[in-house]
Amino acid sequence: MLYAYWFRKDLRVNDNKALSEFISVVRNRFNKKKDKIIFFYIKGKNSFSYYGEKRIKFLYECLNDLYNTLKKFGFDLEIYSGSSGDVIKNLCENSDEISLYANKQYEPYNIKRDKLIYEIIKQKGTFNLFNDTVLSEPGSILKDDKSPYIVYTPFKKKFLNLLNINSFEEYNSDLNQIREFSKYQYKSVYIEKINILSENFNLKNNLNFKGGRKEGFKLLNHFLNTRVFDYHLLRDFPSINGTSLISPHLHFGTISVRECFNLALKQTKNKKALKGVQTWISELIWREFYYQIAFHFPYIINGAFIKRYDNIEWENDKIKFDRWCNGLTGYPIVDAGMRQLVKEGWMHNRVRMITAMFLTKDLLIDWRWGEKFFAEHLIDLDFANNNGGWQWSASTGCDSQPYFRIFNPYLQSVKFDPDGVYIKKYVPELKNLDGKNIHKPDLELIKSEKYPTPIIDHFKMKEIAILKFKSVSN
Repeated sequence: MLYAYWFRKDLRVNDNKALSEFISVVRNRFNKKKDKIIFFYIKGKNSFSYYGEKRIKFLYECLNDLYNTLKKFGFDLEIYSGSSGDVIKNLCENSDEISLYANKQYEPYNIKRDKLIYEIIKQKGTFNLFNDTVLSEPGSILKDDKSPYIVYTPFKKKFLNLLNINSFEEYNSDLNQIREFSKYQYKSVYIEKINILSENFNLKNNLNFKGGRKEGFKLLNHFLNTRVFDYHLLRDFPSINGTSLISPHLHFGTISVRECFNLALKQTKNKKALKGVQTWISELIWREFYYQIAFHFPYIINGAFIKRYDNIEWENDKIKFDRWCNGLTGYPIVDAGMRQLVKEGWMHNRVRMITAMFLTKDLLIDWRWGEKFFAEHLIDLDFANNNGGWQWSASTGCDSQPYFRIFNPYLQSVKFDPDGVYIKKYVPELKNLDGKNIHKPDLELIKSEKYPTPIIDHFKMKEIAILKFKSVSN
């Protein structure tokens, strides 16, 4: 028997549901005379064109940390290059029997992949999957008529009502329990491998994020012991370091969603932190909500949740799109956000909404263009959340912003970056302007600072956008 553990979006040893089950089975059933054991990760072959270099670097830091952690227990981490189907097929072909363990992934394309893996493996053994990515497994929270929720607030209410102490049970995944079997590791010579230690990333910009369990847990604890106290007050201001910054770690699973909820709820006992913690928990529940939507409505991978909005006649001007991508729209808050994204692989959430709504409502460009561009650059790319956020901003999704409520980028800028601190950081052409003039610099100032004139008239485009949405809403 080959006992195989497949790391996916759970790049940690601590509090890992599938790993806990794997350890338990190996501890009780392993036969030293004929069994083998393997821990592996599969990286699909792809370019950086849709999987940004900064994201790959973060992933490799996570894998390197996991590699070193496994080494402490005597185990290796095999990192294979290729398609999941080909790798698993190879493992099956070179084993008499296989017992494969992994945590579930709920994105439509991953569900399709796992069905393929099941078909490949069923003649040789078992494919054992467990819920670890979210607290509420998709399908577990339904309305009274057994249909899925498509509005956040009632979903949140039921989610909170179902929580109990067992929801945060930490899974015992102590590899010491099977350390004695480390001498019986399986190493495939038939599959292309990646040596992450040899990868060279010559990134010009310093990254704000470092991968690995230690970094993720440090960020989580620091946030919940400091910034969470004012989170409800400061989270919308991009110039202030007021958010948790754990989204990349939560996506790649260096920290578990149970740890996030458990540590957050412990802080609710502190009255000074209560409002901030409650607000942050609400954001975590949005993540749960969007995972449920992606699971129940897989068609959103290619189209609008509200299907009639697939009929909107987007203008899709390539020149305007390129200016949006490069932060040259003439709208300072939008340009600051886009430049931050390209430079750092991350963007403040308030600015994500502003830039997304500007693309879809002011430039009338298909939200899928923006979704893809974000996917190309975000370190914390998560399909369910990225898709949910874009469809919210574009008014095409579930429980989304009504199409007639369109952000005014000038007012958003004044409200959330009043002194222009964020804008000046990423749009240095405007660093000499004061807070009064920086949000909507006049033409003379624009000429002197060599900053582009506004690409469109917001108020005119707002009216056009409303008419376009109204035409397919009846």
